[in-house]
Amino acid sequence: MDFRLTDEQKSIIETIDKLGVDQFAPKAAYWDENHEYPWENLHKLRELGYLGMTMPKKYNGQERPLIDAILAIETAAKYCGVTARILVETNMGALGCVMAYGTEEQREQVAHRVLVEGDKPAIGMTEPEAGTALTDLRTKAVKDGDSYILNGTKHWITGGGISVTNLIFARFIENGKDLGIGGILVDKGHPGFTFGKVERAMGLRGIPETELIFEDCVVPKENVVVQGEGNEGFKKLMYGYNGQRAGASSVALGLAQGAHNLAIEWMEKREAFGRPLSEYQGLQWMMAEAEIKIAAARLLIYQAACNARDLPNNVKLPHMDESSMAKAYTSHAAFEVVSESLQMFGAYGYSQDLPLERMLRDVRMFQIGGGTTQAQINMVARSVFKRKFKNTK
Repeated sequence: MDFRLTDEQKSIIETIDKLGVDQFAPKAAYWDENHEYPWENLHKLRELGYLGMTMPKKYNGQERPLIDAILAIETAAKYCGVTARILVETNMGALGCVMAYGTEEQREQVAHRVLVEGDKPAIGMTEPEAGTALTDLRTKAVKDGDSYILNGTKHWITGGGISVTNLIFARFIENGKDLGIGGILVDKGHPGFTFGKVERAMGLRGIPETELIFEDCVVPKENVVVQGEGNEGFKKLMYGYNGQRAGASSVALGLAQGAHNLAIEWMEKREAFGRPLSEYQGLQWMMAEAEIKIAAARLLIYQAACNARDLPNNVKLPHMDESSMAKAYTSHAAFEVVSESLQMFGAYGYSQDLPLERMLRDVRMFQIGGGTTQAQINMVARSVFKRKFKNTK
C-alpha cells in the first residue's frame, strides 16, 4: 500500500495552498463578520478547474478520483472553512446524487451550471421535525398527471437562496399511496418555492443556512432524480450522501491542520519565563497528541475516499461505514485540536483579531451537520453487528 501522493496531487495542494495564503485567509474574517458568500473564491476555483473535479469527462468534468477532491477541500479549509465547504458542494453531495442517478438531461444541465456558471447545488434534507431521524420527513411530492405537487418546509439548508439547483428529499405519493422517500430537483425561482428564515449560525457564516418553503409547487416529473421506491430510493440518496460526509470530514480536518500550524509557529516565537512555549514538555505533549489525531483522521478520510466504489454512470462514492467512521472520529478530534491550538495563544487566541476563535466556531458544526457524531457511531455499530437496531430505521 503506497501512501505517497502523485506529482499531480502535490500540485493540487501547492496551488490551493498559494491561493489560501494570498486570497482565502486574508478575507476569511470578512466573509464571517458580514455573513457574505465568497463569490470571488468560488469563481477563482472554477477558473482553475477545482469545481466538478469528480464529474465524468462526458460532461466536461475531469473525472478525477475522489481523493483528489478531498485533498483540495482539506487544503482550502486550512485558510477558509466556507470556501472549503463550497468545494464539497461542487464535487459531491447533491452533485454526486444527480451524476449517479439522474437522467442524461439532468446530468448535462447540472454539470453546465457547476462548471460554467459556478452554481453550488444544495441538498434539501433537514426539516423542523426531521433532522437526524430523516425518515420522519413530512415534505410530500404528490403525483398529479405529468407533475408532482410539492408541499413542505426544509430548514438549515446550506446555501439556501444561493444555489440555483436544489435536490429536495420528499415523500412520494401516488394514488394516495406512500411510495417512500425520493429526490426531486427544484430550481431557485420556481413558482411555489420561496425562502424563509436565514439561521443565525454560530460559525461558517459566509454561507447561509436557510429555510426552504414549498407551497403547491408544481414540478414536472422530468425533475425526479430518485423515485420513491420503498426503502430503496432512500438508500440510494443516502449512499450518494456518503461523499458529502467524506467532504465534510475533510473540512474539519483542514481547519484542525490550519489551527495546528498556527499554534506551532506561535509556540516557536512566543516566550514565557525566558524560553519559547515549545520548550515546555506539557505543551509539547498536547501538540504531539494533536498531531496524532490529525494523522489518524487523515488516514480514515483517505481510506474512505480511496475505497470509493462505482455507482451508476461511473460515479465513485465511499462506503457508508467508512464515511461514518471518518466523520465520527474527525469531527470530534478536529474540535479538540482547534480548541487546544487556541489555548496556546492564551488571551490572543480568544480574540477576534486572530482566526482561532472563528476556526473553533466553524469546526464545531461538523459534530452536528451532515449527521451527528452519535448518529455516525450508530451507523458504525450496525456495520459491526451486521444488523439494524431499534434506534435506527
